[in-house]
Amino acid sequence: MAITSYGAHGPLTGGRLRRDNLLEALAQRGHDVDRVDVEARRPGVRSAVASAGLSLRAHLRRRAGAADVILLGDVFCLPMMPVLRRVGPPVVVDVVDSPYRLVGSAPRHTAGERVSVAVQAAQLLPVMQVLLPMADGVAYGSEDDLAVDRSRVRRLPEATVVPNGINAALFDVPRGAPPHDGYLAWLADWNYAPNRESYVWFVDEVAPRLADRVLSRIRTFGPGTPPQGRDGAWARAGGLIVHAGFVDPLSAVYDGARGVVAPVARGAGLANKVIEPLAAGRPVVTTPVGARGLPRAVQQHLRVASSGESFAAAMTAVLDHPLDEAAADAGREAVSLLTWSAAGEAMDGALHAALGRRG
Repeated sequence: MAITSYGAHGPLTGGRLRRDNLLEALAQRGHDVDRVDVEARRPGVRSAVASAGLSLRAHLRRRAGAADVILLGDVFCLPMMPVLRRVGPPVVVDVVDSPYRLVGSAPRHTAGERVSVAVQAAQLLPVMQVLLPMADGVAYGSEDDLAVDRSRVRRLPEATVVPNGINAALFDVPRGAPPHDGYLAWLADWNYAPNRESYVWFVDEVAPRLADRVLSRIRTFGPGTPPQGRDGAWARAGGLIVHAGFVDPLSAVYDGARGVVAPVARGAGLANKVIEPLAAGRPVVTTPVGARGLPRAVQQHLRVASSGESFAAAMTAVLDHPLDEAAADAGREAVSLLTWSAAGEAMDGALHAALGRRG
């Protein structure tokens, strides 16, 4: 049985991509997946409350009791744990990203932001120190995120690293040379706060260091719209950067791209927006946060810039220099093992291990 609160997430949201692809991979490995999506507009407090309410319904308890093992697809489903423990089957929680890392890296520039961080930190106490230890196992997207929570959670259940995978179709498409007049693609779910914060950092720190000819080559993709402003750098960025919305398939985005930018200012886990472009044979400019959690063999194929000045320089270089085809092929090879099939195998192992610990 799989329970998740990511039912209403947009197509480019990491949570939805991971949920859908992992469940498909588990089904391909022979699991009979009984899937339950918690009815909530977005993961968060409302979905946590909805999860608690759903766990009290008899039909949910009957379905859970018939399962061999239960996979909770995100931490917002953890309010179900007291009931699920009484129902019986072992439970594995796909934590994915360290909540402590996400809250710890949230901005604190204004009084409102500081209050928000304090509230989120308070919410973590019952979730991570009481509910999560009730589970039989947990999964994380990267070793880095696991290490953070292992140092903060007093009784962390047995943990497994289940990295994100890459859309296999990207490997089936022959790597073509990027168009000379192609854009710089920036893919994100613009409704997600860390992505909006990354856009603010870009406008404040990177955009002022870019010529108009470079800034006008940026094209943003994904659900929602990037933040907007009327004055100074914001007016300039808003007038030059084109928002294209959601485009499917992703291969169409990469076909027209000269390169991909991922100026990640805050986040956790393993970002598909960083590894998938490598599979498509496109150069990627990102930050140390965007590269965090990736294998060293993958990191060396990224153009990592830690300041606005170096990020702007790396973007300009992607447009001004021809593609290094050998480097593009090497980057594609480096991510070839990061498949959803491999992720499904790792999660399959976590589920069987939880069953084994129950005897």
